[in-house]
Amino acid sequence: MTGQPTSSGRSDAWPVWAGTSLTALLLFFSFGPVGHPFCAFIALVPAVLAATLRPDWRTWRRAAFATSWVLWIALLVWLRHVYPPLGWLGLVLLTAYCALYPFVWLLLVRWIFPACSGASLPARLLAISGLAGVWGLLEWTRGTILSGFGWLPLAASQTGNPVMLSLCAWAGPIGLSIALVLFNLGLARWIVRLVEFTREEAALQPAGPMGWLRRLTPELYLGLIPVALGFLALLSANAARQSAEKVGLTVGVVQTDFDPNAKWDANRLQEHLVLTEAMTATVAAHKAVDLVLWPEAALPLSLESEAYVDRLTGLAKATETPLVIGAIDRRGAGYGNAVAVITAEGPQKPVYAKRHLVPFGEYVPLADFLPLRKVVPIPSDCVAGTGPSLLPLTTRRGHTFMAGALVCYEDVFPELAREHARAGADVLVVVTNDAWYGREAGAYQHAAHSVLLAAATSLPVIRCGNAGWSGTIDSLGRTFPVLEQGSIYFRGSRAAAPVSLPRDRQPDTFWVRHGDWAVGLGGLLFALTYVWRRRRGA
Repeated sequence: MTGQPTSSGRSDAWPVWAGTSLTALLLFFSFGPVGHPFCAFIALVPAVLAATLRPDWRTWRRAAFATSWVLWIALLVWLRHVYPPLGWLGLVLLTAYCALYPFVWLLLVRWIFPACSGASLPARLLAISGLAGVWGLLEWTRGTILSGFGWLPLAASQTGNPVMLSLCAWAGPIGLSIALVLFNLGLARWIVRLVEFTREEAALQPAGPMGWLRRLTPELYLGLIPVALGFLALLSANAARQSAEKVGLTVGVVQTDFDPNAKWDANRLQEHLVLTEAMTATVAAHKAVDLVLWPEAALPLSLESEAYVDRLTGLAKATETPLVIGAIDRRGAGYGNAVAVITAEGPQKPVYAKRHLVPFGEYVPLADFLPLRKVVPIPSDCVAGTGPSLLPLTTRRGHTFMAGALVCYEDVFPELAREHARAGADVLVVVTNDAWYGREAGAYQHAAHSVLLAAATSLPVIRCGNAGWSGTIDSLGRTFPVLEQGSIYFRGSRAAAPVSLPRDRQPDTFWVRHGDWAVGLGGLLFALTYVWRRRRGA
């Protein structure tokens, strides 16, 4: 598996296409709702093994980019529903952009991984650590530059796997991605070493087979270390969770399921308003419900409308339940995509405004030069919020806690949740409008990011979408979606599964205190790997 570079003939190209295609397929089935977390532990192995054949660079580049692009098209195919025909344009351009990141990683694999054969043990351990680190660096870059699009890091595949999710509290979501890649690379090196040992045994016959001691592959054990640490971290988190005194919180979610374009139709405003009020009153009738949560920009009315505010206040008073609503908050010449708390006394301060805006959704980059308009049919641009404004809330039993709100796809950016946690949040509240995605995988993929935030901050998450994934996530990342006939897609209001809040403020997780240190460490290991590979030569 470590021979000389092959030619570009068809017979030599098929292992490359087979390996990269199988990797793309396994990556697709690593994510929900159709996948399984285990797939992420082996997804990269076929492509890495194909790289050990040292294929010619032209074939490798073609296969690496083509299969990466097809993978992202399959993952984001729901984009076509977003304001056609812009959704189709986004599906082509955005997926091509996202494909660049696994493409670059596969190029580095082709350059570095085959050089491990015959290298010293420290060099081999450095090489796979550097390749895992650069994966994390690439994920961080994708989530940062050009406004950032950190959708579906590899860590998002681990929804439903509390052992690996527990690593997020220490290394963050990107650290979990690095751990998964490290396991894949260690497994691939083990397979390569087994092939090498088999050949050595055949060459030594009839002297007898080699002992199992020589079959041991330290790279595999390096990849297993994060898994072992995950078990220890989960045991520690469970012990801390059981020792803390808890306060229960039950939230009613209102899933309006309005068409995202029809919601802005003035002729249907009264219908939507009455329907939302009725669903609120229904779920608030459950006396266990401490507050009612509405989705992002639930109704196209601004909080500067006195009639609307009076109606909201009257609803909170009649139901004897506070409302936490996605709202439009007028801010200067623009508006804030906001979350507000409404009680029987009226709107409470502060009002949280979304900080990370969606390009072409809430503003148009380079609007003076691009002949494009926003998806959201509001003439003025959205104005970004300036900080993690926490919302004070009180349960029916009188326990006051602080909520950190995230709007739309802000839960895709872990740093925003980290800022809430550092500011003293006891719970994270996510309001979104997943109706743009249609009734496919988009809402499930989006919810996976909230799972990562819960695991990274050890804060429970309460989530409400206009259509799609509503429910709760506990501090370990375990999910409790609100369902109707087994589906997350419905119109109605339900009491979500209760979450437990510590009565006293708990210490911040290691990741909340120190941030994405794993990205810096991964970048350093890759830099050292790069130097080693350059010195090793062809």
